[in-house]
Amino acid sequence: MSGEMGKREVEQLLRAHYRAERGGPDADAKAATLAAVRAEAALPARGAVQPMSFAGFVAAQARFIRPQVWAAQLALVAAMVALCLLGDSAPRDLSLASGVLAAATVLVGLPDLLSSAANRVAELEYACRFDSRAVALARLIVLGCSDVAVLTAIVLSAPLLLGADPFASLVHACAPYFLSCAGALVLVRRCPPSQALPLGFAWTLLVMAAAYAAFSLVPDAYAQASAWAWALVAAASAAWAAREARAWLGCIAGGLDKLASSSTLR
Repeated sequence: MSGEMGKREVEQLLRAHYRAERGGPDADAKAATLAAVRAEAALPARGAVQPMSFAGFVAAQARFIRPQVWAAQLALVAAMVALCLLGDSAPRDLSLASGVLAAATVLVGLPDLLSSAANRVAELEYACRFDSRAVALARLIVLGCSDVAVLTAIVLSAPLLLGADPFASLVHACAPYFLSCAGALVLVRRCPPSQALPLGFAWTLLVMAAAYAAFSLVPDAYAQASAWAWALVAAASAAWAAREARAWLGCIAGGLDKLASSSTLR
């Protein structure tokens, strides 16, 4: 019993000793510590990633476009330059070539534009900060800018190398291009993903075939006097393509249910 009481007394003595050694709280040191903590919290965390802007997101999407797309676009430009330099082509022949190659740029970029649906990741993208509509718009901007560069090179090849009429070269290339874009977007919006890509390809090939048929059966369609008629077709096609792009993005913005229901339309 005396041993047990001795143990308790030792514990009490130790507690009293440590309390005496602890000392009173230092108010100044406490205030300085709190001020340092608040100042650190007000500063951006070291290594923290700042929120990405939409412009940065668009630029980042360029990294996800397959290298084959850029290579194919360069090949289209090279083909147009080769026709101008190596071939003995008449201006009408080059007008047809520019239209066919311009439409082919749609074939090149369409798979990457529809990669979300093809890879079945649209539902995952809807949950992200930049959702499916933002992804589609970003890729549309990236591919659209690259198409502008390719079309500019195709359109200027004949005027710069052979002295062809630049206005005629412009409208002969733009009309098939915008027709291909508009029709492909209609099919993308109205058909299920498994059918949209092949049907978009088929539509673009049909536009290219129609351009060749007009060249073969109605050669006057590529005459200098018809340039303004081509300009009207190009302007109407551009307006149609813009309308379909807006409708497609609006369909995506409606959510997964609306996107799935619209894909069942025929």
